[in-house]
Amino acid sequence: MSAARSSGMERRDLLRWSGSTILGASLLSGCELLSTDPSDKKKGSGEGSNPDAKEAPALAALVKQGKLPPLAQRLPKSPVVVTPVKQVGQYGGTIRSATTSQSASQLLIVAREGLVEWAPGKTEVVPGLAESWDITEDGRVYTFHLREGARWSDGHPFTADDLVFYYEAILSNTVLTPVVPTWLTTGGKPVRIAKVDDHTVTFSFEAPHGLLLRYLAFRGALHGALLWPKHYLSQFHPDFTSKAKLDQQVKDSGYKDWMDFFLSRSTPAENPERPVMAAWRLTKAMTGGDTRAIAERNPYYWKVDTQGRQLPYVDRLVQERLDPEVITLRAINGELDLQFETVSLRDLPVLADSADKNGIRVLRWASDAPWIAMYMNQSDKDPVLRALMQNIDVRAGLSHALNRGELNKLLYSNAGGIRHPCAVPQDDYYLEGSGERFTEYDVAKANELLDRAGLDQRDAEGMRLRPDGRPLSLLITTFTYEYGGTVPSVDAYEIVRQHWQKVGVRATVQNVADTLWSERATSNLLDIPGYTVGGILWDVDPLWYVPTSRSTYWASGYGEWYETGGKQGMEPPEQFRKLQDLYDRMASEIDDQARLELGHQILRAHDENVWMIGTVTAPFAPVVASADLVNLLDEAVLSYRLHFSATSWMEQLAYRNPDEH
Repeated sequence: MSAARSSGMERRDLLRWSGSTILGASLLSGCELLSTDPSDKKKGSGEGSNPDAKEAPALAALVKQGKLPPLAQRLPKSPVVVTPVKQVGQYGGTIRSATTSQSASQLLIVAREGLVEWAPGKTEVVPGLAESWDITEDGRVYTFHLREGARWSDGHPFTADDLVFYYEAILSNTVLTPVVPTWLTTGGKPVRIAKVDDHTVTFSFEAPHGLLLRYLAFRGALHGALLWPKHYLSQFHPDFTSKAKLDQQVKDSGYKDWMDFFLSRSTPAENPERPVMAAWRLTKAMTGGDTRAIAERNPYYWKVDTQGRQLPYVDRLVQERLDPEVITLRAINGELDLQFETVSLRDLPVLADSADKNGIRVLRWASDAPWIAMYMNQSDKDPVLRALMQNIDVRAGLSHALNRGELNKLLYSNAGGIRHPCAVPQDDYYLEGSGERFTEYDVAKANELLDRAGLDQRDAEGMRLRPDGRPLSLLITTFTYEYGGTVPSVDAYEIVRQHWQKVGVRATVQNVADTLWSERATSNLLDIPGYTVGGILWDVDPLWYVPTSRSTYWASGYGEWYETGGKQGMEPPEQFRKLQDLYDRMASEIDDQARLELGHQILRAHDENVWMIGTVTAPFAPVVASADLVNLLDEAVLSYRLHFSATSWMEQLAYRNPDEH
């Protein structure tokens, strides 16, 4: 199977978005924002933009001083040509944001870099540093044709040698990579990456890999997961540096061994000296006591606009670590230029009141994970509770006991939706009308189902007993997380507790630190983890709907069994083995329609079984932006798998008046 060199798309087009609209409004198509044809010279309408200025003034000054090569020597032979969303931008300005994270990793997610990328605002795969690719008919060998002349942020050529370095020195090194990522493994064996020539590389797999391009657009573009600069990192690796020299470096650095030292040098969020291929390069890390991270424009970035002007338009990104309350206050006051983290529906009234005064606007993007859900742990370590969790009458009864109308009114002023987790409408595999089973508020039906499930005995207080005669007590364990609601997440679970109490089910809500929650949930120690659920691109992050990892919170023990090849965890019953088998077939399927049907089967199983009980869904995810910031998509999906605001291709964002920013 051969890809057309002009587009990089395989003969069987990748799965398209099941809908072309988000929240009822049409999005720009990928081709309207992206062109790989350098002859495309559509004119923009940027106020005051100078079409003769092909690069940022600061870079032009460095060229004039002889400190930087001319632009023609910094761009690849065939750069990606991006058509701005609304207008060709002016150079300059800083985009300020904030995070609760302890590192600059969140900042670098939106400054992504990869062989392929998601089309702007969509889930289609388009060329990135790979100008095109070919795929064999059996789906086992991918040949990527790299952009000739592309360079790392320090000016060194980016070639196939860098990808081979990743394969030989990182992926194949058992110290650095004890377990090869599952997305780079098929048939029980890891990928083999080989150089054909300086600008051509092959990825060979033991078995067909139908999802590789989508994985590359998601995981392969996070922090340049496959892009490791050989010329820089080899000086810290024992395969390329003498032991004496490396030992001295480790000693001088204060690290305990070469591995920790190497990882510190290779991690983009920690080391500003590490060359990157992204639109901005980190110049100040959020390490030690520093609470601000700064990334400045990459002078060798490999994209241009339709007038041949090098991107990005904006000079730098600045992100500060702050408490959630401070982030909200900064956003309201117009002190943040692009902010989605911690912004909630509860902030909308004051944001709206201050919008004109403080020069901000609020976008209503779709939420990737809109649910307040209860993961009914199908692999609970308590055999009695496990049997109850696996009884559909129990799950149905608990679901019918929920007054979702009351929750919707409290959380979203009746603007939310009522669905169980079964992907969101923007997902390729979404099934119309799914997730609606057992959602009616019916106390009589709830009691009938719970009685039928063997929970018909009660104590003196009218609370139900387990089949073994012990009091039934369900523990919902959660942490404070943002889901877009108007009350804290723990308050929503408290309402669930009250509803279950009315049908004789004693429940307790436990709110713990997020780190403790994650540790216990992935160790199969929680009866009912309370959290939201990913809804888009789950095919490249399957743990939400298939037990493929110990992080499959609704069946952690079965996910661990799958993840370790049966060496650890709990062997799944047939219905969960079927899900795992469906996903294995789905991941290896190279025919799009066949893969789509396999995904549908997985979601149908969730629709029928309701292994995760949903309450209400958020109507949208608020995104606060400077009113002066242009080219940001008005509608999109806010998702980790789409790299958050990077879905709008941050490199083409610009300010109308950059001197004011």
